Amino acid sequence: MPFSSPKLLLAYDDADGLCATVVPRLIELLQDRAFEVETLVIDDAPKALDLYDYQGLILGTPSYGLGIRGAGPSERVTRFVQAQDDLDEVRVALFCVYQVRAGHTLRNTRQLVKDSGGEVVCTHAYAKMRPEHDEHVLPAECMVRIR
Repeated sequence: MPFSSPKLLLAYDDADGLCATVVPRLIELLQDRAFEVETLVIDDAPKALDLYDYQGLILGTPSYGLGIRGAGPSERVTRFVQAQDDLDEVRVALFCVYQVRAGHTLRNTRQLVKDSGGEVVCTHAYAKMRPEHDEHVLPAECMVRIR
């Protein structure tokens, strides 16, 4: 049987351009690991998607301030997850891009996905000012846990 690249959906909230600082490099690192990556910028009115067309979902949210009061997930990401009919058996990798601290953003987003039936396979927080720090972690975890 010939090899076919696993397909991932990279969906993210691009409020204030935070996630956009890491998305191009994230796509490059995922493609280096033989993934086919489709991107979706989450808007204010997300629609239900057929996530079973994908091997996995990578979900990104911004995190503001100290990540306590401004802890994510963002409203757009929350509405996106709630708009999906069912996340059962969907493997989800989470990331956030923070200004000062990630705080509880990943914990809260993980709980949102779990409450919707999804399986969170990895999480990673990127710093807005140093996005290249440990940038390999999420793609490597996807290679191991989503394939």
